[in-house]
Amino acid sequence: MTTGPTQFRKPRRRHAASPAAATMAMLPQWMQRTPTLMTLKEQARTSQQMWATLQGSLPLELAAAVRPGRWAEGVWNLTASSPAVAAKLKLYGPLLLRQLQQAQWPLKRIMVRVQEPGSPPVGSPVRAEAAAPSRAPASVRARLRALQALREKP
Repeated sequence: MTTGPTQFRKPRRRHAASPAAATMAMLPQWMQRTPTLMTLKEQARTSQQMWATLQGSLPLELAAAVRPGRWAEGVWNLTASSPAVAAKLKLYGPLLLRQLQQAQWPLKRIMVRVQEPGSPPVGSPVRAEAAAPSRAPASVRARLRALQALREKP
């Protein structure tokens, strides 16, 4: 007989299926039960439809430098690739607003935002290393971009 303390065996943890293991076929069914995700999905769909409506109204160069954004409560956000593009887009603002209202969209206002420095350009694919935000100061990031641009020139 042993006189020492009784040792209990630790129960093994069962690993629950990770969210990544869920099949893509189950995602729409799950989204239908989640009101928040359904709302976001509908807002994104509406934003894309409004953007498709306006594609012919903007010059090609300007449309290529703009990305449709959040749509909520009658306000639609557009993201411009630079301050110059944002200024030009604001000039088109009343025309775009009028066109969307004539197409029966319940739009009250269009907001134009400028893309943050260091984020991937509008219309370009996101690279894995660019997806992680840098902790370097903005001046350092700007200098690194300038040096990279010099290196890429022939």
